[in-house]
Amino acid sequence: MARSNAASSSRSAPAPKQSERSNNLPVFTCRHRALKAAVWRNESQENGPFFNVTVSRSYKDGEEWHESGSFGYDDVLIVAELLRTCHGFICRELAKQSEESRE
Repeated sequence: MARSNAASSSRSAPAPKQSERSNNLPVFTCRHRALKAAVWRNESQENGPFFNVTVSRSYKDGEEWHESGSFGYDDVLIVAELLRTCHGFICRELAKQSEESRE
């Protein structure tokens, strides 16, 4: 489903380094055809970083592209797989943070 092979219809993007990242960009995205999941990093002064995930479906209306948060029957398992991929990314990021704080 969500592979990091750029030649396939499904893509995963690695997290950019903190200095390279704009506040308006997700730190990770994965796609499968018209479906996309994006991971957003936020900072909390008390608890450090935390992550949120958004899922959307792209569609074309005439010449304009739009995004929707509504999914059909055929999309549900693919959305679940995209979310599983995001969960794995977040787990790895949190593990890195934990490792860095111990050093």
